[in-house]
Amino acid sequence: MLVVPTVPFVLCTALVALTLLISGIAKAKDPQSTVTGIQNLGLEKIAPTRAVSLILPWFEIALAAVLLLSPERLSVVIASGLALILMLFYTVVIARALATGRTGSCNCFGSESNAPVSRYTLIRNIALLLASLGAHMSALKGGVGIIPTLLSLDANGWTWIIGTVLIAVTMEAVRRGDVLGAEDERPQVILPEPVYDENGEEQYVRVPIPHAALYLENGRHTNMRALAKNQARVLVFVSATCAGCVKFLKTMSSWQERLPLVALHPVYSSLDSLQTSRNAGTLPEGLTPLIDREAGAHANFGNGVPLAVVLGADGLIAGGPVAGKEQVEELLADIESQFAEVARLAEEERQEQMRKALAEDTSSTAGDHL
Repeated sequence: MLVVPTVPFVLCTALVALTLLISGIAKAKDPQSTVTGIQNLGLEKIAPTRAVSLILPWFEIALAAVLLLSPERLSVVIASGLALILMLFYTVVIARALATGRTGSCNCFGSESNAPVSRYTLIRNIALLLASLGAHMSALKGGVGIIPTLLSLDANGWTWIIGTVLIAVTMEAVRRGDVLGAEDERPQVILPEPVYDENGEEQYVRVPIPHAALYLENGRHTNMRALAKNQARVLVFVSATCAGCVKFLKTMSSWQERLPLVALHPVYSSLDSLQTSRNAGTLPEGLTPLIDREAGAHANFGNGVPLAVVLGADGLIAGGPVAGKEQVEELLADIESQFAEVARLAEEERQEQMRKALAEDTSSTAGDHL
């Protein structure tokens, strides 16, 4: 039976195993996020991005599986030792990133976590490093996988486990409550009341373009209404680490070719995010990126990325806002079809004018013969 003093080491093993499992699954779902993280941290020279993005997730999952399930001491010793080395490497990388000013997201948990690297990232990694040390010590003392260990716990051991779970649940509930509170404090989007035609169908109501500040990459200041003064524009608010945004950014230049009458702009929340996109090779070629500091412009249209809005040259919103990759592509496809319809009607009008002119010429020629 497991005695009380060894239970804290077991909890360390559980923490490391669950962290590796969650991290590995998230990375496996979106390998591109690992590539982006490597580029953000400036590790391209020591880590082959493609190979690491494919191998690292499954390596983490394998270590987690051994730590969770293995009934053999030796395999747990090896897995916990490798986890300790991995956490040490992660901690050094984060410390280096902070020291060199690389604050782009490490994507440590795939695209699900795109927060910038900060001192809290380092604190988290130091805690995981210490937990990995505890897990390795537990294995050296004869510990096995978490599941076999739980099956051998006595009443005192389960008291420790239950108490720890209650603490974790309480802290997670507090964290989620704080997140909801922060969301409530974000600027609320005030949309016009819906207007319906005589058939009861809702009509699109055009509203003035907000005077929201935007910046060019060189720091030059402008605003949304000034941008659209001479040409209609489509602003697409994106995140460099959002999987849907990354996929859309790769096709944005082709959309610009299909819509030559409007200017498309990717809008990033910061210069760091823009640079992350450039490093990852997802910054659209031939398009002018914009920066929305503190998401002041984005807040006028709601939450979510990618999010698109069409700015009309008459100073009014001409389309959107819509959020989500599929919805943004649908909006652009609608614009393309509208332009095609206008071009078709213009061609029909031109043909009709040519027919009328030809008929007048024929009538005039016949009159001359009389």
